[in-house]
Formats: sequence, structure tokens, C-alpha cells
Amino acid sequence: MPETQQADDEEWVDVARFPSLDEAQENALVALAMGESIRVDHGEVPGEFELRVEPAAAPRVSEELREYAAEAEVKPLPRPLVSASWSQHPAGALHYLVWAAVLLIIFHQQSQVPSLADRGASSSIGLIAGGEWWRPFTALFLHGDGGHIIGNLASGAVFGALVSKSIGPWKGWALILLAGTVGNAITSLVTYPESFVSLGASTAVFGALGILSGIGIVENFREDLRMPWMRVLAPLLAGLILLGWLGGAAPGAGVDVFGHVFGFSAGVLAGVACRYFDSAEAALMRRP
Repeated sequence: MPETQQADDEEWVDVARFPSLDEAQENALVALAMGESIRVDHGEVPGEFELRVEPAAAPRVSEELREYAAEAEVKPLPRPLVSASWSQHPAGALHYLVWAAVLLIIFHQQSQVPSLADRGASSSIGLIAGGEWWRPFTALFLHGDGGHIIGNLASGAVFGALVSKSIGPWKGWALILLAGTVGNAITSLVTYPESFVSLGASTAVFGALGILSGIGIVENFREDLRMPWMRVLAPLLAGLILLGWLGGAAPGAGVDVFGHVFGFSAGVLAGVACRYFDSAEAALMRRP
């Protein structure tokens, strides 16, 4: 081992050992929440993992890890109110196929009637000044070209199935379309009085991503942990990362970033509300 590497290793102190990587990483979050640097290394025993910190932080981290372990033993994680909900719902393949068929039929009609997109696209002027209330909804079924609709069909298949497995296909697809409609409406409100026109199912697709994040927030909030906010916010942070990765674009690229953001935001609220009321209903049903 090079001398510099050996010197660096000697500056870190072992504070705990765990029989699995999952346990080691879970406890490493305790030190990270304290603002301390921490390393997870392979232990001397095969299959064992060590947590190592800087010497000055070792006493504080060791004490915090002991308290964390003691509390975990006294307060085991409660079982979810809706047990095995993931396996109780189908993926909604038929619902997706109906949605996809409608998109393809309307896309074909657009080539036959070019004015269809003008009459149904989401428009800030049309909605606010013209009172054309249907536009935020109808825009979800219109597309600019073949690549546009193919991308939304592929994304919708993934996120639509995940939402359907989480809360059921009927409720899931209803909330997906609702989130997309609300996202378009908010975009029109924010951009008015400028003329802002958009179309495409991507606002609803990002609404589905938001629904999944909202469901995850409620699921984690029900867990009695020492670091609830870190765990609660994890699904939201994951959703925001995907939103930035899939839904962002450079200025002038022709992508409705506003719609993506507001669709995702509406989806988060819908997912939180849906799972919250599902959990409350399940709790009432479990009462003697």
C-alpha cells in the first residue's frame, strides 16, 4: 500500500461493524445527518462491513449509533396500514392500451384535420381570455410529431403501470389525467397574458411520476424513525431528479418545462391525498 494511502486510512477510526451492507449504509445515514464524514469499508471478517469516521467525530458518532440501535429495538417499524397493497392491484394493461389507442387515433386525425391541434392545444389566451375551459384536458391527447407521441407512449407505459400497481388502474389513470390537466391549467395561469401554447401527454406522464413520489412520502411518513424527514423526503427528491433528467430542456428547445413541473407538482399532491385517505380508511376498517 502506498504510504499516502496508508496514512489516509490511519486517520479514520472504526465506530461500528455490521453483518450486511444494508445495515451499514442505514447506520451511515446517522453520521451523515449529523454532518460528519463517514466511510463504509469491508471488515476483516468476510461479509462484515465497518463504519469509519474521523477521530474527532468518533465519540459523538458512536454515542448516536448506540442511541439509534437502542431506539430501533424499543420501537420496531410498524407494519403498513395497507399490507401488500402493491400485489393487490393489477398493472392496468387494458387501461393503458385504451389510453394509447385514443392517442394514436387522435394523432391520425390531426393529420386529416390540421386545425384540430389549434382548437385543442393548451393555450393561456384561449383559457384565460377566451374561456375555453377544455383546452388543459384536450391538450393531453394531441402531439406534434411521431417522436413526440412515441416518447410519451413509452413513458406512460412505465409510470402508468407503477401508479396502477400502487393505487389501482381506475383511480391511478383518473389521477394521472387530473394531474396533467391541472398542470396545463396552472401553466396557462402563470404565463398569461403572454401567449403560451403547448400540447402533448407529457404533462400527464410527469403527473404520474409526481403521484408515485406523493405515495412514497406518505408511506415513509408512517414509519416511526429517528430521521423521519430524510426518509420522508427521499421519494420527492428522487422524483425531482427524474423530473430534471427527463423533463428539463435548454431554453428555446420547444419543451414545455412549465407543464412538466406543474404536472409533477399536481401529481405529488394527488399522490399524498390518495394514499393518506386510503391509509385512514384502512385504519378505520382495522378497528374492532
